[in-house]
This record gives sequence, structure tokens and C-alpha cells, in this order.
Amino acid sequence: MMLMFVATALVTMVAPPSLSFRSSIFVQSFSARPRPNIIARKIIETDGTIRDALLTRNSPSCYSSTCLRMSSTPFNYGQQQTARRNIRLPLLVDISKDDGQLQYDVPLPNDHLPPELTTASLFELKLDIPLHRSVIQDAISSTKLSDSCSYGHVVYKPDNSDGLVGCVGCASDILIGATSAAQNAEERSLARGREDSGPLLVLARGSYRFRVKEIVKSIPYPVAIVDEILDEKKNRDDSDTDEDDDDALNTLSSKDLVKQIFQSLGKLLRAQAEAAAAPLSPLEKSILEDAPSSTPMAQAIQRRFDAEERIAVFQIFTSSLLDLAPDERDRIFAVGMMAGELANLPSDARVKMLVMTDGVARLRLVLRELSKLLSMDSARKITKSLSLGGGGNGDSIKIDPRSLKEAEESQKQLQVGTPKLPKWADQIKKGIRVEYFWNEDEGWCLGTVNEDPIKIMDEIIVTVKFDDDGSIHKLPFRGDDKARWRPPMGNTGTFD
Repeated sequence: MMLMFVATALVTMVAPPSLSFRSSIFVQSFSARPRPNIIARKIIETDGTIRDALLTRNSPSCYSSTCLRMSSTPFNYGQQQTARRNIRLPLLVDISKDDGQLQYDVPLPNDHLPPELTTASLFELKLDIPLHRSVIQDAISSTKLSDSCSYGHVVYKPDNSDGLVGCVGCASDILIGATSAAQNAEERSLARGREDSGPLLVLARGSYRFRVKEIVKSIPYPVAIVDEILDEKKNRDDSDTDEDDDDALNTLSSKDLVKQIFQSLGKLLRAQAEAAAAPLSPLEKSILEDAPSSTPMAQAIQRRFDAEERIAVFQIFTSSLLDLAPDERDRIFAVGMMAGELANLPSDARVKMLVMTDGVARLRLVLRELSKLLSMDSARKITKSLSLGGGGNGDSIKIDPRSLKEAEESQKQLQVGTPKLPKWADQIKKGIRVEYFWNEDEGWCLGTVNEDPIKIMDEIIVTVKFDDDGSIHKLPFRGDDKARWRPPMGNTGTFD
């Protein structure tokens, strides 16, 4: 707790006095994706000198074993952003392979924001690969000679690029990192070779986007000269996209997109806060109490703190947006990136956000992702309510956390094991009529099974042609979401 209190105070102190933020983030600990206070506790157990580093506010360099720094570039509040040029950065290359998966969380830029608004943007790295550990260790050690404690996180490589030149990433500031105790290059080299040295734990924050301009060193890891990427000076409200031309979002102006993003993000954050604040069920409480360590319970508590802090950051950001970014281009950029951070958008969406230089197109991407998250959240609530005996078509179902909790408590027997498909699922075949609950807005959609279903383990894949628009979709029919499927209302055919 001492670490979290001092770290929060440090973030607060470096803000200019001209900004007066009143929020619960001042009295809460760092929160991040995912839960950086856990990694902070691990680091303080690893090296007690972290306390000295935390208390040294204006130290010219980081300690060799730890590093806690704000961005070395002053925040230009209310001023138009200017691009950095010819910055030397060590690169941590994390480009998706054939399976599309990235090894680490993708950071987003935060250098355009005051420190108070970045507490929900911290992320943790658990580095098991020796080469990646070397990148961070050397970045921390180099602060003895310079006023920088950063590395470049490369996440995108253009199709026409053979090497790393032209790749896109996000520079990240290393706030806390537990490193080897070795003090010189020779000792660090020997330490890297030890297989039992364990993973390197790092707490970091995204700073600015960049494009690799030149590779100046390749061994043992790439070091590059990079240029910062800024959005185009004039965003195109009618910009071409790869999405369907009939997409309603393509007709919205940037102001309308910002308005809808704020509405959707606020709704999502409130839903997450309500879910985190809901009391634990007897089964959940029993599982957490019987856990071999206190970590699961601590994570459950931290989820509540995270949700509350994200709401606090969101409220401050929306009320201070014009002061933070009076220029329209910078304002659109700030809204898109903040929404991506607070909503915890997936890595593939974050990579697209980093690559895009059209701010309006990025807003459309973010709004689509928010819509997906809201639809999934609504579907989960309705499915849970239906499975708890709500019945009917779902129109009158109460899906607030309290009502769902009451319905769950009314269940006297705990459901154990994998949910099974209903008996009528065996009768589904080509030509059979079914209804599928698409989302809260569309409701129940009537359609016809277009092909004989395919059974895979405990689920079946049903191809349905819907009546309303003639679209064809392959949909999974599983036991845990069986409430989304039903025979047509008033059916007199083969279904019982």
C-alpha cells in the first residue's frame, strides 16, 4: 500500500498547478490493464530499493534495479501537438504471427494527456524471452547517461516491408521494472544467460506513436531512429473505408461520432462498475475463500477499484476536453485513444488505431468496437436472466445486477458441470424454422436453417438464413448460451 500511495502522489505532484482536477483517482491506487498494483507488489518484494526510487522525485536517472519516471517530454496543455523527429529507441518487436496473436498488451499513446488522466492506461509486461528482457534492462540502465527511460513497442509491419524500416509502434515509458542486480555490461551479459533468472516484471505506459525510419543496430536487439506519427491535419469525414458502404456510421460527422462514443463508453463503464460492485454469489465466495492464496480475492476487489477509477478518469476527461485539446485534430485523436484505453479494446483494434492517421476513421473504428462490447454485455445479461427462469421473449426481463442477483439467489440448487443442449436441438436440420436472440436492439430474429448443422464436441454450428434481411450466418449453439435459441413462437411442427 505504501508503494501505491506514494506512486499516486508522485503522479499528482508533477501536474502543473494550472490544472485543478477533483476526482477519486487521487485517493485510489494505480489501476491498469491488467491490475498493475499486483505487479508493483511483486517488484517491491523483489527489490526493496524501490522505496528510494519512488521517493526520489527529481532524480536525474533511474536506479539500476528499478525505474519510476514520468514522460521526459513536458505536457503541452492546450497546445497543438508537434511531431518528434529522429528519436533513438531500442525496439521490442511484437508483430502478430499467422495465428494473429500478440505476446503482450498493445500500448496506446498517452503523452498528450496530463498524468492524472493516464492512471487507467498503465499496463504490465511479464517478459520471459531473454532478448525482450535485455531491451528493457538496457533501457533502464541507459538512464544513467540520458534522461530517457523508454523503449519502442513495434506491433505492425507493412506488407511491402522486408525489414523493420516502415514498421509502426508505440513508444512506452518504463515506470517500474525489476532488473538484474548486475551493474556493468559484462555482468548483465552473464546474467542474461542464466535460465533461472526468472521473468522480468515491468509497469509501463504508452507515450507516442512512431514509424521506424532507420535501423542503427541489429544485435543483440534492434535499435532504431524513429519519427513520431501524427494524424493528418485535415480529417476526412467522408473518408473511404473498407467497411460496408451501407454502414450508418459512415454518414456521421466527427461531432456526432464523438457524442455517440461518449454515450456508449459511459454506458459500458457504468455496466462494468455495477457488475464489479455486485455482491458475490455463495459459490463465488466459496471458491475465492478456498483459493490457495489471497490473489483471486485481491483481484476481485481490484476489479471494483479499476471500474470506479475508469469512470472518474472518463468524467474528468469529458469535462476538460476543450482545455486539453482546443485543436480539432488533437481533440479527435484524444477522444479515440482515451476510449480505446478505458474500454480495454482488443489488441487487433489497438493496432489499427496506431496505424490510422485519419482521426475520423479511427472514431468509427472505436464506435464499432464499443457497439460490439455493449451487445456482448447485453447478451450475457439476457442469457443469464433467461437461464435463471425468466422465460418469455425477454422483453420484460430486468437485467440490472440487483435483479440478476435476486434471480440467482432464488435458485436453490447450484448448477454444476457443463450445460447441455436442449432436447429439441437434436431435431434441427435443413429447412427447420428457428428463432435466435441477436441482441437487445434486434431482439428475436426468425430464420430458416440453410444447411444441416455440424456437430463439434458439445456444440453444433447452425447456418441460418434470416427472414428480415435475407442474410446468412453460421452461429454456434452451445449449452451455455442455449437461451438465445428457441423454436418459433406458436410452432406446431416437429419441435415439442
